[in-house]
Amino acid sequence: MLRAGFIGAGGRSQSAHYPAVDRLADVELAAVCELDETRLAQVTERYDFPHVYTDHRAMLAEVELDVVYCVMHEKWLLQPALDSLRAGKHIFIEKPPGKNSGETRQLLDAAVEHDVYAMVGYQRRYTSVVREAIRRVRTRGPVSLAVTTFNKKMLLDRPEYTTTLWNDVTHVVDLLRYMVGSEPVEVTRYRDKFDSVDWNHYTALVRFASGATGVVFGNRASGGRVLGAELHGVGIGCYMKLPEEIDIREDDQQTVLQGWEINGDDPEDTPRYEGALAMHEHFVESVRSRTVPISDLRDVIHTIRLVDWIETGHCPD
Repeated sequence: MLRAGFIGAGGRSQSAHYPAVDRLADVELAAVCELDETRLAQVTERYDFPHVYTDHRAMLAEVELDVVYCVMHEKWLLQPALDSLRAGKHIFIEKPPGKNSGETRQLLDAAVEHDVYAMVGYQRRYTSVVREAIRRVRTRGPVSLAVTTFNKKMLLDRPEYTTTLWNDVTHVVDLLRYMVGSEPVEVTRYRDKFDSVDWNHYTALVRFASGATGVVFGNRASGGRVLGAELHGVGIGCYMKLPEEIDIREDDQQTVLQGWEINGDDPEDTPRYEGALAMHEHFVESVRSRTVPISDLRDVIHTIRLVDWIETGHCPD
């Protein structure tokens, strides 16, 4: 039985991470830390934590933990995450991993130094339709083209703490790189503001070392939320609505699968096929087997390099 601690009890934590970890039969919810008394009371009551704190350092010092879920806004992440890593705890953090790539590197260095994992919640890697697309295309490889789209309506009247690329569009930058399975060698990007004081429209064309081409659309000046992806190989193209559906065109034949159909999941169990539950199952299994998680910072640092490249227009190296 792994003993887990949580630092942070915000909206994303309570809607996705606490419920998913609570479903894992071999994980004990041992301790929680949160500064906001209302949120702390909510999770303490719901999940019956035996150890409750408002100081994460006290929690790390006093409770024997195997993993720490350190999920909070990137503004606050660095110190609690570093403290957890230096205490020898494997951690799970949300994206983005810190408020800039310098903080990401600090977290990676601490994880390597203390021989623990720092897994990032790039959830789309674990979505059933994505995994099915990768499986099918790689049997017909190589990957020729990948496209990721993440649009919303965000007409910003004040600057963001970071940027919408860093804190949100990063999801589909990571997904693009993960689906292609290669590293970028050329990037052409456009960064725009539409009825906004801050950048809210990103478009990038990426050439990968494998010879594949990738395209990222991250438009926050659109009319509503759309999340999708395409992955193409030789004689096959997969068109995904995330997480609901995959439309597979293979040798002029069409197959359409709903997300829950791929692995025979309950249609009502959205966390299962959208990736949140599979992501946490993978983290726990990685800790148990001492194998580096798929979205550990050891790999994610390369996604962050691509994010920086798209943001600045210059190769970070």
